Amino acid sequence: MIHVNESSVGNETLSYSYNISVNEEYIFDRTDVKVIFITLYTVVFVSCFLGNMMVILVVTFSRRLRSITNFFLANLAVADFCVGVFCVYQTLTNYLMNSWRLGDFLCKLYMFVHALSYTASVLILVVVCVERYLAIVHPIKCRSVLTRSRLQLVIGLVWMISAVYASPRFFYVETVRNFLITGDVDIICIANIKKHNKTLVDTVNLVFLYLLPLILMCCLYSRIGVGLWKSGATFGASPDDVTRTGENGRIRHVRTSSKNILRARRGVIRMLIAVVTMFAVCNLPQQARIAWRLWGSTYDQTSDFSTLLTLSTFLVSYVNSCLNPLLYAFLSRNFQKGLRELLICGKARKRGSVLAMGCTKGDTTSRQIPRHSSLVRSSSGQ
Repeated sequence: MIHVNESSVGNETLSYSYNISVNEEYIFDRTDVKVIFITLYTVVFVSCFLGNMMVILVVTFSRRLRSITNFFLANLAVADFCVGVFCVYQTLTNYLMNSWRLGDFLCKLYMFVHALSYTASVLILVVVCVERYLAIVHPIKCRSVLTRSRLQLVIGLVWMISAVYASPRFFYVETVRNFLITGDVDIICIANIKKHNKTLVDTVNLVFLYLLPLILMCCLYSRIGVGLWKSGATFGASPDDVTRTGENGRIRHVRTSSKNILRARRGVIRMLIAVVTMFAVCNLPQQARIAWRLWGSTYDQTSDFSTLLTLSTFLVSYVNSCLNPLLYAFLSRNFQKGLRELLICGKARKRGSVLAMGCTKGDTTSRQIPRHSSLVRSSSGQ
């Protein structure tokens, strides 16, 4: 039997370490271990599939979520959705089955999509952070430089760069046939270590797709927090200000609108910081294991512990893809409203009831919102 203890998945390029043995029991031959991991991976797959599909649909069809920030988050949901569809069960299959049965092309595609989605997720989080930083700390420059069309072009470039970075996997990932002592043929989906420098690739991924992006985002979000705190101090009115503005309805309206914008921006930043924090926490075990394997002398790739650790760290990293929709649902009021509207209008249109006319009317009247209201909505980014 072949004991597969490492895989080559996504941005982590590992070689297979296997022992050919007949008598020794492989850890995933145990029924209890199989049941535990199949259950956990199934929960992650279902949550990732349904949650990210919900985010994509809500952002696509809800007019209240037509903002640049939500456009970015929808692209992040697309990346997470690809992880759920193309990577979750395929990773589990590498360990549960003694042979890769999906063919050479799907083996290459599996590795490619994993690397593509992870790289795109990191770059999208960085782009969102930079956009929010410019919008809040340098608002005048942001209006002239970061137009909607340019930001859409940036997202297109993010996906192109991610695809180019992941494309070498079509070259060095392959299926390898191993002939066992028993006479059976075992097929492994593997990254050929003769066609690439495994240590160099893993080091580049660790530094440039985890550590540096997190350091950059921490610095920028700290600056954003300082900027919002100063804005709050500016908008805070003294008792004299309240009396004076109370005599002029227009001044009071402007002050109230400014406070609403500030409150909405703070809510968006809290949500984005939560998303980045979840990304850092969920990918930390995987990155720590890579560092241990690269530079630690005690890491044994042939042990059962290494096998369980590898599959467990992959599972934790996949959890990040299904938690993002929950963060939007709990931390974004506009997302909650958009989801309710989408569900209510969908049921109304399906039944052909009078409510469907109200949904259509709401879509058309949303274009006639006063200018200051649209400013609050677009500035909030929700």
